[in-house]
Amino acid sequence: MGATGWNYFVPYEANVEAALQKLRADVFKSGKYGQAQALPPELLASLPPDARQAWENLRELEAQRLGGPARKFGTIDELLEAAAEDGTHSILDIQCTASEPDFGVAWPAPDEVVRRVYGTERPSRAQIEAQQGNISEALELERWQAVYVLVYDQGKPAEIYFEGVSGD
Repeated sequence: MGATGWNYFVPYEANVEAALQKLRADVFKSGKYGQAQALPPELLASLPPDARQAWENLRELEAQRLGGPARKFGTIDELLEAAAEDGTHSILDIQCTASEPDFGVAWPAPDEVVRRVYGTERPSRAQIEAQQGNISEALELERWQAVYVLVYDQGKPAEIYFEGVSGD
């Protein structure tokens, strides 16, 4: 299928590991994982009927394989075992935070890269939204890696932004 880039904003909390684990639980509970979830609804609606049907067929196949919103898996670990090397194409493929890049971890984007991509070391949500996907490219993220950036509002941390790549 190929790798999928993805991103999420979550409310700020000082413990980034706890924020990551809450996000993973929310994504698992909602069933919003799998490559078919990567296409925004407005883009799906703009596709020709044959392409739209093909995408819907892909969603159905993924729902059968990964459970989708019907969730046939009791835990994230059960889902990851079923997804195997294909992954979930979501934050679920990221296990924890770490201080530097590694397989299956989210790590803090270096200040100099944040400054280069967003024009400041304290980017706002609007600045990040305008550059979605660019920090992954700037850091040349490998599959099953993610970075996070603190999002600022009026000079204070307001959110945490996770951006990564996973799936095969």
